[in-house]
Amino acid sequence: KALLQAQQINKSDRNDARGIAQMMRVGLFKPVHVKTLAAQEQRMLLTSRKLVQRKLIDIESDMRGTLRNFGLKVGVVSTVGYEARVRHLVEGFPRLAAIVEPLLTVRRVMRQQLATLHKMLLDTVRHDPVCRRLMTAPGVGPVVALTYRASIDQPQRFVHSRAVGAHVGLTPAVASVGRARL
Repeated sequence: KALLQAQQINKSDRNDARGIAQMMRVGLFKPVHVKTLAAQEQRMLLTSRKLVQRKLIDIESDMRGTLRNFGLKVGVVSTVGYEARVRHLVEGFPRLAAIVEPLLTVRRVMRQQLATLHKMLLDTVRHDPVCRRLMTAPGVGPVVALTYRASIDQPQRFVHSRAVGAHVGLTPAVASVGRARL
């Protein structure tokens, strides 16, 4: 972008194409890694699961907050007992019960779909030898293993192993003040 702006010529598609062709001839470009289809599918599975999980938590929190406005506190309850507790609280309030019922239905469906996505994640990890090897490290579970696997994709593209940490943001790529480069 900076090179194209520095050309001091009128901006047009033709002039942009000439500028890009010149950059390619001179070698002023940086190759970009395009993730494999498998890595993109793994990433989509992870992001979809996380989205459903967040929205499920949002619905539960919203129900807790709105019921609290009426003096009804859900309190500490298990995920299985949540629906029964909410129904018990709104028993004496027919309008609230009518409002809460669709939310409980949505919550139930979202929990089922989250379980489906989580099972897909576990099946993916179970059949991937790299993820299984990553899970032998303490504190690394299926979600972390698949996230790492999907973000690295092709390890042979890294010249040095220390570059992997910088790629995922674990270590600074350039030496910082007061820190030695690892």
